[in-house]
Amino acid sequence: MCASFWYHSVRKMTVNLAVIWAILGVILVVIGNVPVFSSWARLISVEAGLGLSVVGAVGLWGGFQLSLLASRITMKNQEIAIQVSLLIQENEKLIQQLEELADRMEKYEEKAAVRDQYAEPGRS
Repeated sequence: MCASFWYHSVRKMTVNLAVIWAILGVILVVIGNVPVFSSWARLISVEAGLGLSVVGAVGLWGGFQLSLLASRITMKNQEIAIQVSLLIQENEKLIQQLEELADRMEKYEEKAAVRDQYAEPGRS
């Protein structure tokens, strides 16, 4: 539970996954501390209990690492979406500026054509 909150605080895990891991941690603490839920542990041998604990710990660690990876991908995806949005806005501004410049150029060419038409033939 502490690791999920810490990773969320340093922005390496999304809120949804941090909450899921916190809930899973609470469930594991309740199962371990309430005798009704943990009475099955007395029915298995010490070696089997140790093996199950190791397998469970490895499974939890792998799931946690997978959650960190999914969170990182989600955050990168959001950053890319923001950058694309900003680039689209910049592109629209540039297109608008190009259209304004094209209009100015068109007006200038019209004025130049009229000027050239009425210019004296001997002057260059």
